[in-house]
Amino acid sequence: MSGVRHRLDALYREAVTLGEQARIWFDGPGLRWRRKQPAAVQARVATESLATTARLVTVMAWLLDPRHAGDTPELAPFHPGEQPLPDPDLPPDHPLTGRPGAGIARRARILLRDTAALAAEESR
Repeated sequence: MSGVRHRLDALYREAVTLGEQARIWFDGPGLRWRRKQPAAVQARVATESLATTARLVTVMAWLLDPRHAGDTPELAPFHPGEQPLPDPDLPPDHPLTGRPGAGIARRARILLRDTAALAAEESR
């Protein structure tokens, strides 16, 4: 298996795992916690939840591009939609800080960056 194929597979596994973790937390304990917060906090957390989902969907859509099939994939251009790519860490004053959702959001940001880096690296 080629190094690129291995990296694509690893990114795919991470995206699927992270997507499931995001769904469980943001739709379960995170949602219950968010509903008890002031409106401004609810909005900020909901926005980060949607951004996390968008990042994961962007990565998954790119990973599932038919050009990536086979042992020697030809990588499609990657257009993450966010320019510049977001800093991996949430601001220290973000209401998710210290909650499981912060780790999920951070990992989604890193996954987006890793995917963009792979696409850029292979396009050279």
